Amino acid sequence: MIKVFAQNHFEVNCSLIYDQTKECVLVDVCSQKDSERQEILDFINKNELRVKHILLTHPHIDHVCGALWASETFNLPLELHKDGEEILSMAEVQAQMMGFNVEGIDNLKKKYISKSDKISFGDSELRVIETPGHCAGSLSFYNEKEGFVITGDALFQGSIGRTDLPTGDFDLLSKSIKENLFTLPENTECICGHGPNTTIGFEKENNPFLN
Repeated sequence: MIKVFAQNHFEVNCSLIYDQTKECVLVDVCSQKDSERQEILDFINKNELRVKHILLTHPHIDHVCGALWASETFNLPLELHKDGEEILSMAEVQAQMMGFNVEGIDNLKKKYISKSDKISFGDSELRVIETPGHCAGSLSFYNEKEGFVITGDALFQGSIGRTDLPTGDFDLLSKSIKENLFTLPENTECICGHGPNTTIGFEKENNPFLN
């Protein structure tokens, strides 16, 4: 099961994944306002959930701006790819440019994950898929049992992530999507970093950036 919260002024999709055991995972905690943080807490408390992992698809400021709050609230490290560390180190500069508050983010506890890892919680599992190209250290998270993948800003409905920012690479992103996402079953639902959901099959047939 998955609950998606669209938060902050970039309308990033923060995903909360849980199962019948009531253990859960948070992906891309991007809360900036107290009301946004409370929205997540209310859902967790109402459903009596226990957070086991805090995951990051990629370290751009709009996706990581709530990570310190989540890490301190649930006493867990932020799990990310090591290749995203350089961009994460520039979070305060990004924040000043784009209107975010990440005061104290240098104190963030971190844990590195890569394609060899599987994220286990309750009776569920997420497979880590490396999808660089939008920026270094980009990851997607695939739940084979429930048939969905969280793509971050790699793949959108009818589009792909921008590649004109530092460490962006159009050819690498296209390769990542075709080799690591388009090999998933066509009915796999994609929960994108922004905007509506899509499916692997729809994007294979219709995405103008990948045909």
